[in-house]
Amino acid sequence: MAATRQPTLLQSCAWAATAKELAYRIDAPPKHVRTSRVIALDQGAAAVVAELATMPWHDTKFLVADAAEPDWLADELRDADFVMMIATANDGAATASTIGRECARRGITTAGIVLGLGFDSDEAVAALRPHARVLLVTRDRRDVVEVLSEVGA
Repeated sequence: MAATRQPTLLQSCAWAATAKELAYRIDAPPKHVRTSRVIALDQGAAAVVAELATMPWHDTKFLVADAAEPDWLADELRDADFVMMIATANDGAATASTIGRECARRGITTAGIVLGLGFDSDEAVAALRPHARVLLVTRDRRDVVEVLSEVGA
């Protein structure tokens, strides 16, 4: 008999903040510093990436996707072991797919963050979903910093 899938309940996020669930949280810093790339997929994301680049990070490069220049991606992914793609609009959906496929081919862990700043983000989410092990849709830019910190960027 096939298992039935339960829907995600709205209060699931609230449960995750309880003391009982807190016992499962990993509070130790990452043991491994990653060689990371943070890639803006559109102009709004480029502003976020520029702001992130002013903060102290380990081995992290901040980039704006250049769909017009085909060789940029291979060069930038050569030493990377983590890639975060950031979108604030649907403009970069095709680029997200290209980056995601190349990361999958190289075995690079990926994350996608869609900063939902009042736009219909369906295309951006759909483009990132198949390629991102972690996909977060948020309005809070601080979530980007949190994810990067947690992965050891």
